[in-house]
Amino acid sequence: MYFKHISLINVGPIEKINYDFPFTNDGNPKPLILVGTNGSGKSILLSYLLNALMAAQQVAFDNPEVEQGNVYKLRSSQYIRNGSMYSYARVNFGSDYSCYEWLLARLREDYVKSFGEPEIDISFGEIPLHETSLFNTNFTYNPVEVSKQFGSNCVLYFPANRFEQPAWLNEQNLNATAELIERKTINRVSNRCIIQQSPLTVSKNWLMDILLDKMIYDLKTSPFPVQYDPSRILPIMPQILWYWGSSTNIWDATTQLIKLIFRTEDNIRFGIGPRQNRTISIMKDNETAFIHNIFQLSTGQTSILNIVLSILRDFDMSGAPFEKLEDVSGVVIIDEVDAHLHADLQCNLLPTVINMFPKVQFILTTHSPLFLLGMKTQFGESGFEILSVPAGLKIGSEEFEEFQSAFDFYKKSDTFRHKIAEVEQARKPVIFVEGDYDIKYLNKAALLLGKESILDQIILCDGDGYGNLDNIGKSFNNRLAIALPKIIGLIYDCDTKKQPSDKDMVKKRVIPTVSDSPISKGIENLIPAKRINELRESHPQFFDITPEVQKTVRGQPEIQPEICEINKSEKRNLCEWLCTHGTMEDFVQFKVVFDLIEDIAGLANQQFVSLEDARQTVVDYH
Repeated sequence: MYFKHISLINVGPIEKINYDFPFTNDGNPKPLILVGTNGSGKSILLSYLLNALMAAQQVAFDNPEVEQGNVYKLRSSQYIRNGSMYSYARVNFGSDYSCYEWLLARLREDYVKSFGEPEIDISFGEIPLHETSLFNTNFTYNPVEVSKQFGSNCVLYFPANRFEQPAWLNEQNLNATAELIERKTINRVSNRCIIQQSPLTVSKNWLMDILLDKMIYDLKTSPFPVQYDPSRILPIMPQILWYWGSSTNIWDATTQLIKLIFRTEDNIRFGIGPRQNRTISIMKDNETAFIHNIFQLSTGQTSILNIVLSILRDFDMSGAPFEKLEDVSGVVIIDEVDAHLHADLQCNLLPTVINMFPKVQFILTTHSPLFLLGMKTQFGESGFEILSVPAGLKIGSEEFEEFQSAFDFYKKSDTFRHKIAEVEQARKPVIFVEGDYDIKYLNKAALLLGKESILDQIILCDGDGYGNLDNIGKSFNNRLAIALPKIIGLIYDCDTKKQPSDKDMVKKRVIPTVSDSPISKGIENLIPAKRINELRESHPQFFDITPEVQKTVRGQPEIQPEICEINKSEKRNLCEWLCTHGTMEDFVQFKVVFDLIEDIAGLANQQFVSLEDARQTVVDYH
C-alpha cells in the first residue's frame, strides 16, 4: 500500500511539486522526511496523503473514520496559492490506485471562458460546469482489492497534536486497568483506526489480548521421557512446556522494543497485574515492576512507545502473519515526529526504531537537525530522503536550513565565543591517548629525553580507552566540528590493530610494536626488556605470568611461549615506580610517540596557516 507519486500545483504555499517516493533496490520503501519552516506546507502535503488513505478506507469498510461521501481534508478556495486561480493534486499509491483533486477560484464554466482548460490532467473535464471543485478516485468500484491492502498492511497517521495525558494529570489513566477487547467480526466492519491521537489505552488492552492468546493458543507440551517402573504409579506424566506461535512472536517483539526504548539488555518486559488490578507495567527480572503503570512513562518515552506499539497492533489486527519485526509492512505518517523528544531520543533512539521496520513506508515531518543527523548515521546519506518544501527539492541532512539556523544561534552564544577565543589563543591540536597512565609516562619521558617543547605544542588528553577514541573521532566528523578549526589527534596503543589515517580534522596514529618486549599490550610495550625482567625479580606483584608450555597440535609438538602481562590492579603502581625511579634508558623507546605527536602538530600548523590565508583573502576582498 506504498505511496508511489504525488503531484501538487498551487497548493497553499507550494507552487509545484512532482515527487516520486524512494525505494531500495530490493523494493523496500526508504523513509521520507519533509522539512521546512512553519507555514511551508509540510502538513498540507501530508493531508493529501491522508485523504487518499481515508478514501481507500471508505471503499474497504462500511464504518470508516470519515462518513461515506465526505472527505477528511477540507476543500476550500482558501487553499489555492495566492495569485493563482486553481490548485491541483494527484496521489498514486498501492496497486495503481489514484486520488485526484481540483479547486477553482470560480465556477468551471466561468474559468474555462476566462482561461481555457489547464493542460495538466484530463480529469479537469470531470468538474461539473457549475462547481468549483472535484475529488475523485479510480478505485471506488474495486473494494475487494482495496480490502486486501488493508488486510496485509498497517496504515497509521500520527497527527502533530497527539498526546497522552500523564498519570499525574489524569488519575483515570493511572487507575485504569487493561480490558479484553470485544471486536466486531462483521464483514466490511473494521476494528482499526488510521488516526492515532492518544492510542496508549487501545494498545494497553491489545497487549493483554496478545498475552492471553499466547498462554492459550501458543502453549506447546510434550511428554518428558522417563524410564518405566511397573512398581510405581505416575499419576501425572511429566511435561515439557514451551510457547510457539504468532502471539509469542509479537510478545517477544514488544520485549525487544521495550529494551530498545530503555537502552538496556537487562531482563525487562511488559507485565500485567493480577485480576484485581489489571494494569500494564514494565517488569524487571520477572519479579519487580520498576514502572508500575505505562502511563507513568515520560512524555518522550510514551511518544515512541505509542509509535511502535501502534505499528505492531495495527499490523496484527490486519490479520497478516507475523514472525519478526522485518515482516511488518505498511504506511506510517507522523507529523512533527520529534515532538516531545529529548535531543538524545531524536538523534539516536528514533532513527533506530525506524530502521527496525524496513518494510514500513515512514513519511515524517520534522524541525530537528539532530533527528536528521541521527537518520544519516543510521541509514547513510542515500538510505533515506529529505524533501524541502515549499520548493520540493531533495536536500542533504546538513543542507537543512534549520541546521544552519541552529548553528547561527549557537555562534551568538557566550559559550561559543569563549570557546573560539580559547582556540584562537592556544592554536594547539588536542591529542587523545588511551589512558591517564599514558599521559604520565609521556610527561616523564619528555623530561628525561628533552622533549618537553613537543608537549608544549599540544593539549594531551585521556581518551578513556581505545574504544572511546573511536567515538571521539566520530564526533568530530560533522559540520559543527569544522566550525572549531582544531586538529584532533588519536594515538592508539600497538595492540589495537588500528591503521593510521587522516580524515578531515581527525588524525589517527598507532604506536609501533617493539617486537622483543616481554609486554605485548599497551604503551608499556615500549619499556625495555631489561627493566621488565629486573622488575619481575624485585616486584613480581606487578605481573601475571603464564609459563611456557609444550602442546601437541595435529600430532606435532608446539611450544607456546611464556606470556607476561601487567596485572590490571598493579598498572598504577608500575607507572608510579617507573615515573619515580625510571632512567633515560627506560624511556628511550618513547621517542617514537614524540615523532607521532610532532607529525600531528605539524599538520595542525599547516591547517592554521591555510585558515589564516583564507581569512586574509576574505579581508582583502572586502
